[in-house]
Amino acid sequence: MNIADDLVYPYASAPPRIALDVAEALARCAAVSRVTLFGSLASGTHDGWSDIDVMCVTPGQAGAWEAIGLVRESMPLRWHGPFADLPLPSGRYWPYGESIFHSVDLSFRTAEAHARVLDEGVSGHKVIAHDLLWRDAEPVREIGSGKQPDNGEYEFTHALHAAMKAVKAYMRGRGGWAAVSTQMEALEAQARGLPRRPAGGRPDDVLDEARSLYQRLLMDRLRSGNTSESGGQA
Repeated sequence: MNIADDLVYPYASAPPRIALDVAEALARCAAVSRVTLFGSLASGTHDGWSDIDVMCVTPGQAGAWEAIGLVRESMPLRWHGPFADLPLPSGRYWPYGESIFHSVDLSFRTAEAHARVLDEGVSGHKVIAHDLLWRDAEPVREIGSGKQPDNGEYEFTHALHAAMKAVKAYMRGRGGWAAVSTQMEALEAQARGLPRRPAGGRPDDVLDEARSLYQRLLMDRLRSGNTSESGGQA
């Protein structure tokens, strides 16, 4: 690869900085008792393409909604969408001004659920974790359950995450170009069926960057005459 710019090669210092910004915003919420970093940032194996994995402990959904409100005040969003297995406001968040690679995967859990993740791992894999905050929390009044929206947002968010995952694998030399093309086609298909929403992020913003990234990688392949499946850094 010979494209050395911020679009294709974001700074490896960005994910740790974003993680600290998220932790600082969450710490402003009295209901938050613990903020835990996991994944590549916790293990020290992150690179410029790494996303940010954060677990936050609150006593219930009321504290979670208060906490995410403070995060959004501190870090305006390009886009966000729900996880498949956790209620809102847990989900994937793409902050304005940051690379599309640097989504924040933020989950809100009770102390008991948080402990189970640390003890049992995720999908059979042990979790390497690093606490950014651990303190006593103040009780909060419980409010709504935060049901998943049934408007295509999950499907688009999942497709965006899958496309970036395929690009990361290609850039790291661990995945093929066919997977990148397939996932980008899936992302475009989901984007066509996604209604616009007036607040909380615009799909065109992240979609346009994903398209630009794909085109830059494709042009680099054509210029270099690379017809192989593998990618990797120069």
